Amino acid sequence: MTARLVTPSQLIAELEPHFQAGSPCALAFDADGTLWSGDVGDDVFRFAVSHGRLRDAARAALEREAESRGFETFADVNDTAKHLFEMYIAKRYPEREMCELMTWCYAGHTLPEMRGLVAEALTSANHRQRLHQEIAPILEFARGRGVRTVVISASPQPTVELAASLWGFAAQDITASRPDVIDGMICAEMAAPVPYGATKCSAGRALLGDARWVASFGDNVFDLEMLREAELGIAVRPKPALETRLAEVPGALLLDARTFQPS
Repeated sequence: MTARLVTPSQLIAELEPHFQAGSPCALAFDADGTLWSGDVGDDVFRFAVSHGRLRDAARAALEREAESRGFETFADVNDTAKHLFEMYIAKRYPEREMCELMTWCYAGHTLPEMRGLVAEALTSANHRQRLHQEIAPILEFARGRGVRTVVISASPQPTVELAASLWGFAAQDITASRPDVIDGMICAEMAAPVPYGATKCSAGRALLGDARWVASFGDNVFDLEMLREAELGIAVRPKPALETRLAEVPGALLLDARTFQPS
């Protein structure tokens, strides 16, 4: 790893010269592993299948995914979904496809029902206690300077909206994995490509418009393109897969979480 270690206050000093008066600027954050520990998409999915909350509207698509790869299907649609997740953990089912599945598998739920399910699951997973507090001074500083802060995530949009609201992100400042929704009902297909890898860059550009992309914050290797897209690429508690490739991010910085003490 060749990234330079910086404290939150040092990072703020690095960011400030990039903010220009009268010029729209933005900071982009990955969600899972960056704004909080763990993966909220996984949290909601595990909660849903363990409580039998998936519905028959997702059955055909789930069975098609399983059968196309030679996996088992089950009478209970939740068991089929759980088996696909087990195959993902065993590295027999691709991560990008798993992100998509964990977005459209809630077919048959209305958006209010989905938001209720997310709230239950995140409470069960102690999401509030898992926030990365070293992010707080950076968000406070940027927002105080009128800099837009956005989230770009491969987790489902309804899930990220609720999870990121604890950090003060509004729904219009979040681009995440979106299912097709017809007449307020989630369908078993995607509305757009999942923001993953290079697609995070195109999703971020669409969200930011003419704003300068000052910095990106990420923790995993599929954030690599997003880190390179910004003027500054900042690793937050990076996983080994990202650590080994940080040299590919010019001027990469590593946010120091070890010594940070919230005020």
